[in-house]
Amino acid sequence: MAEILKEWLTERLQRPISWEADKFGEMMKNGHIIACVLLSYHVINDEKHFLIRSSNARVDMENNWRHLAEWLREIDINLPAVELSNVMEGQGSSLLRLFYQLFLHLDKRDRTNFIKGERKMVSNLVEKMGHRFTVNKLEEEKESLVDDLSRPLLNEKHFIEWQRKKASQVKDTYDYVRHKYSKMLAKIEDSKIPMQFGDSVPKKLSEKEKKDMEKFALRHPCQFKNYTYEQLLDLEEKSLERKKSIIDTDWAKNYMNDLYTKIHKKTESEEFQKQIRNVLSGSLWDLTVAEEESRFDIGLAKKVMKLSQFEKQMCTQIMETKQQARNLVQNRIRGDREFNEQRTQQFNQFLDNVKEQIHLEVVEIDFEKQRQNMLHKKLYAEKMKRKRQHYYEICYETMLSIVDYATKYAYFKRLIEDDVPDHFIHEWKSLYFKHQPIFDILDPMEDILKETPIEEEPEPEEEEIIRLELDRQEALNDSEFKDYHNYSYPWTLDLLIPNYDHESQERKYEYLGTRVLGHAVYTLLDIKYPYPPPRPPADLPDFPVKVLLRGLPDRSIALPMQILLNWRKVFVVRLESAISFCLRKFKTEMIGCTDIELSFDKFVATAQGEEQKELIKKIKAEDEVTSKGSDAYVIAMLGVTSPNTKQTQTPKTIPEDEIRLSIPAGLGQYAYEALNFGASLTDHLLAAMIVELIKEQYDINGFCIVNYPNTYREAQILEETFSGREPPDEGELEDRDDIFLEESIAKHRKHEKDQYNKVRISNLVNDPHKKRIEKPFESYFTCYIHLRETENILEELVIWDLDEENSELIDRFYAVLGINYSMYYEVIDKDFLAQLCKYIIGDYIMPLKSCDRLFGESVLSNLDFPSSDDKRTKTKTVKPEVSNGKSKDRLLRGSKASKSTMSTELEVVKESGSPEEAVDEMVPLLEEIIQEENMSKSFDNAEDIKILAGEEDWDYGEIPIAEIIGVALATCWEEIEKIYIHDMQQLFFAKRLQINCLVPYARFIKDKMEQIITMPSPKQDLVSQFQKKYNDFENDWRDVNLTKNEWHCRVKELQHRLYHICDERKLYAEEQRQALICENWAMEELTTMVNTYISCMQTELNRYVLTIQLLHDFFFAMIKRMPPNDRLSSKDLTKIFKESDETSGSKKGGEDKVYRQLKAAFQDLQLKNIEIDFSNNPFNQVIENNVKFTLKLIKDTNDTYRSLISREYSEIAKIVIPVKKKEETSSDEFMSVEEIFKENALKCIGEWIMGINGEMFRASQRVLAIQYKCYHDMKLFNDHIYKTFMEIQNDINSYYMNEIKSVDRLSKYLQMAVEDARRVPESLVLEHDTFLIDPNLLQFAPPEPPSGAGEISEVASETEFKIVQLARLREQLKIVAPDGIVLQQAFIYIMQDFIFFGKESCEGPLFPEVWRRVDPEQIPKLVILLFGETVYIDWRDFLLYCLNLRFPTVEELLELRKYFRCCDLESTEIISRDDFLNEEFWFDSEFDVEDKYSMLRKMLIKNFIFELYEVSEDKMNYSAFLLAFCKSVNPIEGFVTALSMAVGKKICYVSIDCEEVVCMLIKDKQYKDECLACANRCTEQFIERLLTNVINTCEGVLLTELVYVEPLPDEKKGKKGKGARKMESSHSARTPKSQKSLSSRSKMAQSNTDVKTTFICQPCEEDAVVEEKPVKEEQVEEEQKTEPQADPELAYAVSQTVIWNVLKICLPWHFVLVPEERVTPYVEQVSAVMKRLEVDTDNGDIYVCKFVIDPDICKILHKVKKFTALNLNEEVHKVFF
Repeated sequence: MAEILKEWLTERLQRPISWEADKFGEMMKNGHIIACVLLSYHVINDEKHFLIRSSNARVDMENNWRHLAEWLREIDINLPAVELSNVMEGQGSSLLRLFYQLFLHLDKRDRTNFIKGERKMVSNLVEKMGHRFTVNKLEEEKESLVDDLSRPLLNEKHFIEWQRKKASQVKDTYDYVRHKYSKMLAKIEDSKIPMQFGDSVPKKLSEKEKKDMEKFALRHPCQFKNYTYEQLLDLEEKSLERKKSIIDTDWAKNYMNDLYTKIHKKTESEEFQKQIRNVLSGSLWDLTVAEEESRFDIGLAKKVMKLSQFEKQMCTQIMETKQQARNLVQNRIRGDREFNEQRTQQFNQFLDNVKEQIHLEVVEIDFEKQRQNMLHKKLYAEKMKRKRQHYYEICYETMLSIVDYATKYAYFKRLIEDDVPDHFIHEWKSLYFKHQPIFDILDPMEDILKETPIEEEPEPEEEEIIRLELDRQEALNDSEFKDYHNYSYPWTLDLLIPNYDHESQERKYEYLGTRVLGHAVYTLLDIKYPYPPPRPPADLPDFPVKVLLRGLPDRSIALPMQILLNWRKVFVVRLESAISFCLRKFKTEMIGCTDIELSFDKFVATAQGEEQKELIKKIKAEDEVTSKGSDAYVIAMLGVTSPNTKQTQTPKTIPEDEIRLSIPAGLGQYAYEALNFGASLTDHLLAAMIVELIKEQYDINGFCIVNYPNTYREAQILEETFSGREPPDEGELEDRDDIFLEESIAKHRKHEKDQYNKVRISNLVNDPHKKRIEKPFESYFTCYIHLRETENILEELVIWDLDEENSELIDRFYAVLGINYSMYYEVIDKDFLAQLCKYIIGDYIMPLKSCDRLFGESVLSNLDFPSSDDKRTKTKTVKPEVSNGKSKDRLLRGSKASKSTMSTELEVVKESGSPEEAVDEMVPLLEEIIQEENMSKSFDNAEDIKILAGEEDWDYGEIPIAEIIGVALATCWEEIEKIYIHDMQQLFFAKRLQINCLVPYARFIKDKMEQIITMPSPKQDLVSQFQKKYNDFENDWRDVNLTKNEWHCRVKELQHRLYHICDERKLYAEEQRQALICENWAMEELTTMVNTYISCMQTELNRYVLTIQLLHDFFFAMIKRMPPNDRLSSKDLTKIFKESDETSGSKKGGEDKVYRQLKAAFQDLQLKNIEIDFSNNPFNQVIENNVKFTLKLIKDTNDTYRSLISREYSEIAKIVIPVKKKEETSSDEFMSVEEIFKENALKCIGEWIMGINGEMFRASQRVLAIQYKCYHDMKLFNDHIYKTFMEIQNDINSYYMNEIKSVDRLSKYLQMAVEDARRVPESLVLEHDTFLIDPNLLQFAPPEPPSGAGEISEVASETEFKIVQLARLREQLKIVAPDGIVLQQAFIYIMQDFIFFGKESCEGPLFPEVWRRVDPEQIPKLVILLFGETVYIDWRDFLLYCLNLRFPTVEELLELRKYFRCCDLESTEIISRDDFLNEEFWFDSEFDVEDKYSMLRKMLIKNFIFELYEVSEDKMNYSAFLLAFCKSVNPIEGFVTALSMAVGKKICYVSIDCEEVVCMLIKDKQYKDECLACANRCTEQFIERLLTNVINTCEGVLLTELVYVEPLPDEKKGKKGKGARKMESSHSARTPKSQKSLSSRSKMAQSNTDVKTTFICQPCEEDAVVEEKPVKEEQVEEEQKTEPQADPELAYAVSQTVIWNVLKICLPWHFVLVPEERVTPYVEQVSAVMKRLEVDTDNGDIYVCKFVIDPDICKILHKVKKFTALNLNEEVHKVFF
């Protein structure tokens, strides 16, 4: 905004303006620049501008602003006195506000606006002076061209037009009424017109039949009576009995037909007479209506003629007045013509300037737009780049941490040579979770504790390293303290303390004591860091009626509604009334200071939206209604003066004084300014106005806000204004479902800005107090009513469930809160208005009360409001519920509707002043209270429950503490907590340093001892000298026995000398091991560790003492209202000191006695190689003594304070509560101060006792945990040291034994050489503990070997792989994927690497010559051609393709399988190498027997295939081998071959070959199913019939059924029908009709002698009948046509298990590795196909021919290429050449 003002002033003044804060105020406060701006807009002229001085003197500034205030008021800018003084003082904010108003009023204006205003003002002055003089314009009379006869008509032209319009309106009204009336008549006539029936043609009767009918009619005349239903039933039973006795004759039938004909004719004649009567009455009614209409027209015409005479006179006067006005207008037009021409010229020039400026701005905007787009693109690209970089850094850091963890784990495992202890793993995990490096940054770690001298400044790099290491250690300290505080691993009490019981009483008191301590701590913190005060609600009484009403169509309905609600003292609030009230308040309070003109027409002109304009019009109408009362009030306030009294214009307030407006007037001022500027009134302003209007009402019991709010935002602001609590924002509500909407409202909490939120917490104890805001949001209002208009209330659908389509968010919001009511109406009449008012006052319960009782005597009847005589339903009231049918209790929990029961769900808030209703309300309330008291008494008698201090339901004592004491105690606790946490973290850090030094020290001594053990020795020199002497000896003397004896003695001597060297080395190593033990490193470290844990106990003891002192001060200050004087001091525990300050015989200190004893005991155990455990650890006694001393001190302190608390309790118990007098009330509200203090003091005593007991148990528990953790760490330390030294001793012994064995082997070898009389040409090496014979280094040249035959090597072409190459590929691929399954992308990378780097291998290339020239980039294409687009592949298939062998047929594979099964009698699917190589394969015939190279390749191929599927040494899985070669050009054939290998039989899969057999098998199965179903039905019928017979026999009830059959014209059929008519059946009533008919048909079927076979059920019978008729023809056809027979050598169906096994073995990446369903939905597809085909067989087997033709299966088999046979050379040529 400042930039806009700066550009505007620079443009208007044509010079730059300084916008610095200090210069701007000094430059603008004299008003000279503002005067220049007004001059530039021609608001003032040069003469007025000359009056403004540019001086900053006080007098000149006041004079300037006095003129400027008047000129600014002319452009509707009013400067209050306060604002004017701020401007004169040079305040920048006031000046900016003034310039902003100037900009809004002057921008987009030019000189013509002000010239027009001046002209208008001058014209107004002229019109005001017009009453003194009369100016008449004389015009020359022109000759009239109108005939004298037509002149009267022309003079009455306007009147005639008015008459025509009036007549057309009357005619339209009449037509509408007549149309409505005729429509009602048509409905009446339609209801009376009878239904039309077609003419029935009666049956012609003979003369004889007519005579008989007449005789019967005379004998038995028909009587028509109104019978009841029971009489009709009786008549029907009598007629049935009579019917049995009547003989079935034709005469009776003819008689009945004649009777029916007469009755029908009589009915038709009556209907015809009714139609004639209706037509006659309709015609008479039309004549009557026409006569009435003519009479109405004549009367209307007479009235119109009477009115026309009076209107004629009025029109004459109006025409004369209009003529005078025309003359004035013509004179004024001539005067304005010159002004318009000048204005047009200026306007055109202005338009040209504006166009040019707009063009320049458009060019600049386009340029800026392009620049912004470019910047946005760059910013977006940079944002995405940083986002990706951020993700990459996160992933990279995570991977580095995982690698570091794995590296350090492997390093420690190598150092320890055993499993890594859990202590180190837990520490590494903590570092990982804290985002800290796992490896130590500073090495050694002890350097972090060294203090740098002041004169030596560390380097920046060293400072950074130290800082990073400190951060790392700080993270570990926090993690370990958190584990210690929460008893997490490794401080879990179950693992540390033996026989620990979680459910013990001590644990309970510890928990409660900690809660009491938390109560004390958080109470003190609340005193030191108070919560921010909540927002106060509106200052209104708690009205029983608070209603929101929406949808009221007319403002006039509010007045009768207010009349009905007056007796109930409910005030109807309208939005326009509240705004008008505040505006009038503002206008009234500004009288005498500033004249406020409420120009609503101007407000409407400046308003921007249609809704705003409508609101202003309503405010105007409201203001006009209340203007009379307000004017009278103003006159009364100013007083009445006599006419001749001289008055002076003295303002009500001095201009320099500040005007203090009331709250409503202030709101009216804001509204007035907003309406002047054309701005809309804010929702906060409207809500505040409504509150102020309600405040002004006195003696009311409630209010009803009409037609507000209309949106959720308005409702949110209104709720916040009234209740002080803000509902959730619209963005926070999840409106997908009403349950989510309710949960959002229930979970909403107000976000308060709490500056102490982060410091008002404790790291040691939790806050036991309930949260300050736990109550969910509740509406301030009692009811929300939404009126809905409808055309037909009966057709309106009742909306119970609200959703986004049929409601607004505000409706669903109040529906969730349980106060939403929807009312449908057609017309608002008295009854509807009364019902609406009942809902407003809350009259929902039964029985319904009368309107006189609710609204006063005869108020409704005397109400001037239209009523309706229509008694049908015109209103519907609905209380909408949730849309998903959830339970109401859950949806309305926390709301007002949920607090009432189902019977009082619509309970009304009644007026407290009505005695009758008060009694009605008190009765159920008293009943509930009595019932609750009875329940509480019975519960107390059943079980006496005592709530302990600190439990969830405990109410803490509330006694105020002095703020200075509370702040001091809170500060004291903060220091206690800070010191305690810091000390414990530092002790944990020291302990961690000691533990971390354990593994490096063990590795150090191991390495040192390894160097000592493996030191060089002179053994090799002795051996070399002996060998040289032995080889130099003459060969001729070697066979002499004496020579041999001599050399044996020398070998023995050499052996003894070597033994002696080994013994010396072992003794030296053991001496060095003992020296390391005597250095006492482990002893010193354990001493430090024990002192560290004793320091932890000391810290816990100090915290216990300080906490007890804090609780003492807290509760003592509560009870005594002053701090205590006694202080509690702590004691020091006994630690182990290496040196003593006072020793006898020396001035300097020596070793401490205790330390010396511990050192001797520990060293003795280590030297004796005794494992140190809990039983023999010398440090245990020191720790136990300190623990006992600490526990005793804790117990003594607790006893001391318990005695102190008992004294305080006795003093409080002695407080005597004064007895109340009889005249004093006995309610709880007037409880005495002593009684309240005693009750709270007793609670404090209980909390005090619980607090110190809980702290005692807590401290004791901590000390025990520290004790056992010390034992655990010492055991870990001792075990590792013991293990290390034992491993060193074992290494010494094993090294010594290996040396002795090496010497023995050397001696034995030399003795054998002596006995064989041969020299030793090889070099004998006796190095360390091993003896080697090096054949590569000879003492003399070996003899030449005899010449032999050459070896045969393998020969292959350029395109073929050598078996050696494939074997090397197999070994390399086995390393990557031992099971044969590898990722396709990984296989591609491996192949590319082999092609790239295989040439450099010393063993030769891995691929043939042709493959070396290929492009490695084409390898992916080749792999896709071989294996398809799959994620995984089987690399063994690639090696099989490289063999370039023909793939076998199914017969060949079955033969191989048969041989393998014979060799594998136990069915293990394993075969030996010999059996495999001895078998003849299908490719053996392709190799030339006479060619030795060909035979060599064949044997190599067999061995290669065996090793490819080898599962153990010389054992092979032949099933995998057979399945791997199940390939064909057609993948379906390959898949079927695999199935054949699984079942061991050839499978028919071609539809042409096996279609007939499969169809026959399917039909047989269907026939068997039908037969089975038929047998089940027959069995069920047989059992049912058997049960029926049993029941009939037992009960003895039989029913006989007579079947009537009409006679047939054929005689034979008639005979049969007669026999059938006499058939009887004895069925029970239990038998259904269908079964009866079935049994009758079965009997008829059994009686038929033509049927040979008897069938039980009808389907079998029908099938048999159909099949048995053409017997001979069927036999002829069967002879000609033979049925297909199944081949026993072929399999047509396989089990589903076989198919799944083949698919899972051959394609595991699609069916075993659980791929994604969207990418490879093969499992679902195969399952669906099997489910569809399993119905064709009895056992669920699948016909292969139908399975493989399924489109999904074909697609899978062609896509995977597992069963497809390919030629590798062809595929390679396709890709590379």
